[in-house]
Amino acid sequence: MSKFPPSKLFVISVVISFGGSFHFGYQLVLTNPSQNAFITFLNDSFALHYGSTLENAFAQAAWSAVVAVLFVGAIVGSLSLGCVGEKLGRKRGLYFSFTMTLIAAATSIVSLFVISFELYALSRVLTGYSLSLSLGLSALYLNESSPKECRGFVSMMIGVMVQLGTVVASVVAMPSLLGTTQNLWYLYLLECITLICVIVTLPFMPESPGYLGLRGDDAAARSSIMFLHGCEPSQAEVILCEIKENLKQNAKALSVSEVWRQKQTRQGTIVGIAVSLSMSFSGIAVVNAYAVEILRGCGLSLTDASLGNILLAVVSLLAIVISSFVVDRFGRRPLILVSSTVILVLNLAIFGLMYAFNRFHHTWTGYVLVVVISIFIIFFAIGPGPLCYFITAEMVDQNARAAAQSWASFTQMACRTVLLTIYLPIVHQIGQALAYLALFVVPLVLAVLFLYFNMPETKNKNYNEVSRNRQMRRVCYSMSDVSTQRQR
Repeated sequence: MSKFPPSKLFVISVVISFGGSFHFGYQLVLTNPSQNAFITFLNDSFALHYGSTLENAFAQAAWSAVVAVLFVGAIVGSLSLGCVGEKLGRKRGLYFSFTMTLIAAATSIVSLFVISFELYALSRVLTGYSLSLSLGLSALYLNESSPKECRGFVSMMIGVMVQLGTVVASVVAMPSLLGTTQNLWYLYLLECITLICVIVTLPFMPESPGYLGLRGDDAAARSSIMFLHGCEPSQAEVILCEIKENLKQNAKALSVSEVWRQKQTRQGTIVGIAVSLSMSFSGIAVVNAYAVEILRGCGLSLTDASLGNILLAVVSLLAIVISSFVVDRFGRRPLILVSSTVILVLNLAIFGLMYAFNRFHHTWTGYVLVVVISIFIIFFAIGPGPLCYFITAEMVDQNARAAAQSWASFTQMACRTVLLTIYLPIVHQIGQALAYLALFVVPLVLAVLFLYFNMPETKNKNYNEVSRNRQMRRVCYSMSDVSTQRQR
């Protein structure tokens, strides 16, 4: 079968990703170029409710907390992914998550009109909850619906749409466009319109074959395979038999606690968590949320920093589109390891540029920083960026996918919550350069080392093949250790 997906599956992957991951990317960057307008809104709301304004340092800390609460909601969403995914199914779960995102966007609009930062913070919690569900359910749906030959290409659509969302947000949220106090509500109106368009298309999509097979509905699973794969009934029967074979060992879906009790699912879940850690501590979280602030801290004006932020988003989108054609050529393991190692080196370079500006105050440092971060984003986009959204589902059996994906999503969202909450206060205390070094070098080193020794290849493999690959890798390392000891 071709590595390019069947036309119907491709369209469905675009629509589903547009409803979930696009809005995740949009929310990641939305508050970045428009930060000054949002801080003004925060001060106006505080003055209206409490009769006083906030000092600059406290306003920065309060705004960091408001930015970070998005991921507090996302943590709750990630932990409920298994329950929603199994009780409602993948398709009805997407109905629920997309509708919740729509409600959250409408709540944001209301909060801006009534000038209530408390209501706005609540809307961000709801947004985080719904987007976390959307990301996890999208990954499950596409993974279970795709032929293994083009599974990587289809799943990469999630990452592509995340980056497209960052590009759109970087442009529309600029102070010269909608990033002003009076126009902030339009940013959320755009979300409402796109979400309504996605929701009305969901009735035309089938449930995922994997979930239908798990529920024992063979006729519906066969019909779904024929629709999504564009194949004949005989081919659909072969695919359904493979799905049922993978389910045979344990047909009962595992809970978020049960995945830790079985050795194979525990190992796959831990590796998925490590990939999420490498993504979170790559530095991308603060680049998405505070790129304008980072570039201004290295000498750029607000306008130049905003334009630099748009350039970074465009580079990210182009890189991940290219990576969609690369991921199934080189495999998941080399992409993760090579890209994460290069990102580690680039993080050291970013620290060096920040330190150099603090020491010598050369204005060209900011422009060089834009170039280095662009290279950083390219390697992020072909490695941990998109892969973290679906690699966990490839390393565990059908009955454990929802729960394992919950843990990977939880890890990512928890790390983002902590990083976005503490980054600006730490910068205020020890400076931008040292803060970046402390947060995005040592944790990444540990994650890369762990993945080198524990991550199997999942390209074009079902769960049983991945499990055998993991066992063979462990045997090879054991034989290598024995050989080394004999030589000594």
